[in-house]
Amino acid sequence: MNIMRFVNRITHTETQVVHKLTGLGLAIAMALLLSGTASAQYGGGTMGGTAMGGTSSTPSYGSGSGRAIGIGIGAAVAGASALYLAEHHRGSVSGCVRQAANDRFSLVDSKSGESYLLVLASADVTPGDQVKLSGKKTKDAEGNPSFEVRKVEKDFGACR
Repeated sequence: MNIMRFVNRITHTETQVVHKLTGLGLAIAMALLLSGTASAQYGGGTMGGTAMGGTSSTPSYGSGSGRAIGIGIGAAVAGASALYLAEHHRGSVSGCVRQAANDRFSLVDSKSGESYLLVLASADVTPGDQVKLSGKKTKDAEGNPSFEVRKVEKDFGACR
């Protein structure tokens, strides 16, 4: 087994664990947000009563600390969600690597069908391999779609 393929498999497994833990964290934060807003709504004290024994037309919802906690948790959930989406939807393409002109490689994305010239920094990509790559979608000097490869996320073996 190629050492690079072994490292790529470890990286993919670790990535899956991070994604699952992030989703779990978002679920916990959302549950805390909902419980915080519920406590802000029904915070202690009497509903509509006064100390003098009379009635009031505005209900008492307790102190504003429950509302502040709910807002804080909501902001944390929004930040964590934005971070998760930015990490989860970073540039990636998957498909079969082909030999292109001038000793370059190309890849047709299996999802979008778009063809990219690959700009390789240090990634170990071999023509004839089915791979998932992470990096950045760009255009070359002629305006053709290209993909700057940051790393090989997964190597599926030979193209089918």
